[in-house]
Amino acid sequence: MVDLTDYGYQYAGIRPLDEGTVHIRAYKFVMPFHQIRPSASDSGAFVVAGHIWVPIDDATTMVYNWVYSDDEPLSDADRLERRAGNGPLDVDQTTFRSIRNRRNNYLLDRQVQKTETFTGIDGINTQDRAIQESMGAVVDRSREHLGPADKAIIQARKLLLEAVKTVEEGGTPRGVAPTYYRLRAGEGVLPRDADWRQLLASDVSRAEILQTI
Repeated sequence: MVDLTDYGYQYAGIRPLDEGTVHIRAYKFVMPFHQIRPSASDSGAFVVAGHIWVPIDDATTMVYNWVYSDDEPLSDADRLERRAGNGPLDVDQTTFRSIRNRRNNYLLDRQVQKTETFTGIDGINTQDRAIQESMGAVVDRSREHLGPADKAIIQARKLLLEAVKTVEEGGTPRGVAPTYYRLRAGEGVLPRDADWRQLLASDVSRAEILQTI
């Protein structure tokens, strides 16, 4: 599900749990390169997190990852972000490059891959980077075969092309107005006939969201 907005779009992944309920994760995409998503810290606390993809050149991107909790302080373990692979033990604090990278095959452990995980790579975001970088610096998108699960990707590309055209014509692209300042992401279990957008409503308290998870 993807809804266009003046800042970009909001979208949700919906997974049926049983005959009466569905699990929903609802995200925000703020043009031109910012994602806001619901998440859980390493200690299990409900947090809001996001990625910011900033192009450096045609083949290189700097990715900023952020996370915060407005319910309780993040613990020392949370700040290490070991589960995601984004913390100071996983990212070189001088170069800001992932310690597990393409040059060392992401420190892939074949025994772990055989017995514990499909990838054998430690860190959820490290696994993401392995997939993204394995495609090469510049990808021939004409060879892709996108499907229904790729709606958010398709929409992002359309909006980026739209933004280029809008600026060329002297207009104002999406994501410039301050309408995204109070955005929130949401996650929960809802009745099948419920509107997933209620998880993103400004009048829904954090406590109410937590009760639905």
